[in-house]
Amino acid sequence: MMGSLFVGASGMKGYSQGMQVVTNNLSNQNTVGFKSAMMLYSDLTSQSVNTHSNGITNWSQRGCGVAVATNRTDFSQGAFEVGSSVTDLGINGGGYFGVQKDGVTHYTRAGNFRFDKEGNLLDPNAWGLLGRPIKDGVIAAQSEPIKLDLSETGSLATSKPKATGKIKIFSHLGGMSDTTTDSVNPFFSLVSKWDGTATPPLGAGEAGFTEPVTVYDDTGKAHTLNIRYDYVGMQNGVKVYEYAVGIDPAEDGSGAAGTRAAGLLMSGTMSFSSNGKMVGLTAFTPTGSDPADLGAWTQAQLVDGVPSFTANFAGSTAPQTISLDFGLSMDGGWNPDIANPEAGASNPGAFYGKTGGATLKQSSTDSYGTSPVSNNQSQDGYGAGNLSDLVINDKGVVQARYSNGQSEDLYQIVLYRFNSQDGLRHEGMNHYSATRESGPAEEGLPSEENYGKIVSSHIEQSNVDTAREMTSMIITQRAFQMNSKVVTTSDQMLQKALELKR
Repeated sequence: MMGSLFVGASGMKGYSQGMQVVTNNLSNQNTVGFKSAMMLYSDLTSQSVNTHSNGITNWSQRGCGVAVATNRTDFSQGAFEVGSSVTDLGINGGGYFGVQKDGVTHYTRAGNFRFDKEGNLLDPNAWGLLGRPIKDGVIAAQSEPIKLDLSETGSLATSKPKATGKIKIFSHLGGMSDTTTDSVNPFFSLVSKWDGTATPPLGAGEAGFTEPVTVYDDTGKAHTLNIRYDYVGMQNGVKVYEYAVGIDPAEDGSGAAGTRAAGLLMSGTMSFSSNGKMVGLTAFTPTGSDPADLGAWTQAQLVDGVPSFTANFAGSTAPQTISLDFGLSMDGGWNPDIANPEAGASNPGAFYGKTGGATLKQSSTDSYGTSPVSNNQSQDGYGAGNLSDLVINDKGVVQARYSNGQSEDLYQIVLYRFNSQDGLRHEGMNHYSATRESGPAEEGLPSEENYGKIVSSHIEQSNVDTAREMTSMIITQRAFQMNSKVVTTSDQMLQKALELKR
């Protein structure tokens, strides 16, 4: 009878601890990133006893009750809920965020982070989220608490301007007529008519097609660069066009300002085969004050196989070299090599023949269509911009975006994993710490190897299944009641045995 009292008491003790696990799960059913637990039981040691049957002594055992074996955590994925900020982060897959405070590192699945006034990205307990700084596109090897300068005058407040250095123009020039002619210089009639002292330097009807491109100087100021095209005619079965590149003469800050050459940057010819594809290209830049003096031009320098010119915008701090890509690349240099348009006058075929060794790119200017139209254009400059947004992608890259369309990668959030999650120590605050049983933390990057993806503007909810926990609570309650009944029944039996003495 005394033994049954202790067996019942062990059951009451064990299931009371089991009820604590169930109630802890239910109380945390809305806790961010919480992982539910399950109480597992084991039997206590058994007592050996001897029994007799038909004169034979048998050896047997009697159980001594129940004990708590382990409180096992369920690390399965929780559901995602839409957050209220881009810094509400969830992990879809394996891994933990690393957070640090006073040199101590903890790990968590709860991604409800916010920036404080100093730019530290913190959890609700003021622990800083760990990430690797990114400088000029290079990710640092060591992680540190994320801290951004988000002040109005801080380093992230504005995006510095970039002067245009490359222009790509792919246009359809078909259907163009010869609007400007010059019997002396038929391939350079546009520059012969150019007058930088007039506004505009070329009249509206003196070019078959004008294509404007917005470019930027080193101060971030925007300028309109116009590329004017005109049809020259058929030469030995090849369609020949001339072009002139210029800006508003009033914006010319070079030595040509105030002269007829003001605003004129480059000129040349284009040749197209019968199927409309470009086969030849020439380009020259002016050096004198009179565009009609073709001897005062020089062959354009090549940058990455395409012609370039120097623009000196009024108000900028320095001249800038701009390459202009029509889609034909002269990687081996100019062929033929023409010093200036005047030197090629004795060999007009140089202005409409094929360019030797040139490579036609997949996209290029052509002579397709029944009327000229701009097909595609791009340039790599931009003005200054203000910080407009912060985004975090699925790889955990924290990126600043600016009003000028530019972006800058700032930090790479890191994740951690362990050889044994079950060995992690629960620290409260939705935190875990590494122990000898869990093994050391292994740091990695989201979306790589076995690390999960970052889900921005979402937070992972508790994985507690309320229906399952309510069922467990009923089962645990019944088990406790049965064991308590054992205790009361054993007590009654003991009381009856004591009454026999009276």
